[in-house]
Amino acid sequence: MQKLIQVLLWLAGIIVLVIIFKTLFFKSLQGEFELVEQPLFGQECVKNLSEAVKYSTVSYSPDSPIDTLAFMGYLEFIKKAYPLIDSLLQHEIFNKFSLLYQWRGSDTSLAPVVFMAHYDVVPPGDTSGWERGPFSGYNDGIYIWGRGTLDDKAAMISILEAVEHLLEERFVPARTIYLSFGHDEEISGERGAKTIALALKERGIKPEYVLDEGMAVTIGMVPMVKKPVALIGTSEKGYLSVRLTAEMPGGHSSTPEKESALTLIAGSVNRLNSGQMKPHLSGPVNDFIRYIGPEMPFYARVIFANKWLFQPLILNIYSGTASGNALVRTTTAPTIIHSGVKDNVIPTKAEAIVNFRILPGETSEDVVEHVRKVVNDSRVNIEVLRDFINEPAPFSPSDAFGFRMVFRSVREVYPEAIVAPTLTLSASDSRHFAVITENIYRFAPLVVTSDDMARVHGLNECTKIENYLRGIRFYYQLIKNSQ
Repeated sequence: MQKLIQVLLWLAGIIVLVIIFKTLFFKSLQGEFELVEQPLFGQECVKNLSEAVKYSTVSYSPDSPIDTLAFMGYLEFIKKAYPLIDSLLQHEIFNKFSLLYQWRGSDTSLAPVVFMAHYDVVPPGDTSGWERGPFSGYNDGIYIWGRGTLDDKAAMISILEAVEHLLEERFVPARTIYLSFGHDEEISGERGAKTIALALKERGIKPEYVLDEGMAVTIGMVPMVKKPVALIGTSEKGYLSVRLTAEMPGGHSSTPEKESALTLIAGSVNRLNSGQMKPHLSGPVNDFIRYIGPEMPFYARVIFANKWLFQPLILNIYSGTASGNALVRTTTAPTIIHSGVKDNVIPTKAEAIVNFRILPGETSEDVVEHVRKVVNDSRVNIEVLRDFINEPAPFSPSDAFGFRMVFRSVREVYPEAIVAPTLTLSASDSRHFAVITENIYRFAPLVVTSDDMARVHGLNECTKIENYLRGIRFYYQLIKNSQ
């Protein structure tokens, strides 16, 4: 017994030493970057974003018509607002409304880069809830208001402002730069970004990296970190929805059977919601921990520096919040349920839609198998909505040229921020470009709080003018750094 105690103490001592060693060598990866002198971008840039928002370029659904006058008007506005881009860059239009510009570089041996954005927006919803009109582009001196000021016209206009200014300076890039602007990202990007990506593939274009929207400079959104955190998406979750349906005899509500179509569906939804897929740390989240961990308080550094020991605790910590849970799990979200026609009639049919956002390392097939096992009722029909399946995006490396350039540019323009790779929870047009490069990064130079994020696809979307102007400086610096 004494020998066993000695062995256990010896093992405990080794574990403590390993923990201390790993914690001490869990060093910051932020590096030192000097502030760089950049041009000032002023009121003309503000005016252009304000004007861009006024065009109601709304995407409703893949089979719904669009306001072609608004889309055509927006493209005409772009042409007039950026005359050097229009005259000096080669440009093409895909499926009437998506744009691709080519800015030829001086060194054809260098692989090109692609900067992306989209200019379609989601519907504004009940406009009576907006403080300013959703397509007013109202400038109150601090904010610009309207759809697209966060998602995603601000990024598109910022890219164009940076490029137009560089053309005014007679800057010639060493590597070719493509600007890809989709018109249907909000309804999957099939006619816009996907068509452009396939065209570039046919031409043999293999970009050094692609940068699209996805993450931002966040304030107060990463637990235990007081500084702003700039998050760069290195992958994005997949997407799958299933429809559950059940049919049973109905009847009068005064003499109900023990089960009905409605109770079968309600029970299935409840089992799926309570029996979700197991959490795990994907590649992007492991990278996130490596970059963000050294910036945390000491007790948290101990935990994150020693994933080999504390991984169950880490998964438990993340699973405790909605945003954290989404980073470590394929999420389950019941979103629609239909049944019944009258309060005293037991329905004969019920159906529900359940949406899953798939974690890298898992597939749509894994999700469907999970649904079948959890529902486990032959009376419930499970139908995969195949028009809306996206597998998780490939994992882009954080040691590649593209990531380093985005990282460096963020640190130069936002020196107060910590920078970290992470997993993008929503979908973007960039997934279509996986056919031509593995180096895809998702970051738009927005400075956002959790309140701002609630405005994306919500009411009162607006962006702070000083943050928008800073975003132009980010693209300006990134273009120069990427040569």
